[in-house]
Amino acid sequence: MKDWPDSYYAAIFTNQRSEEGGDLYPLMSEQMVELAQKQKGFLGVESVRGDDGLGITVSYWESRDDIESWGRNADHMVAKNHGRQEFYLWYHLRISKVEMTRSFGFDEN
Repeated sequence: MKDWPDSYYAAIFTNQRSEEGGDLYPLMSEQMVELAQKQKGFLGVESVRGDDGLGITVSYWESRDDIESWGRNADHMVAKNHGRQEFYLWYHLRISKVEMTRSFGFDEN
């Protein structure tokens, strides 16, 4: 977060994994993170998944336009289609503006 702007945007993707997609899901997920890192305005990503399949991925972006551009990326659109058809029982996407950040015990290195 050293070089992040004072305010930025978070795309919060909450989802429930289905039993489908097996070995393809982790591969596609990894590819999407690698691709997102190359997109204009990408700042970072955090992701967790519980044993019950509930997952939350938060990606951080410089602007809403950057998030919308990422949403229109052709490879990302293919992955989203797989998500709706195979990987998820449901999902929610929320876009939020981050205006303040506080940390404790966070190592930026």
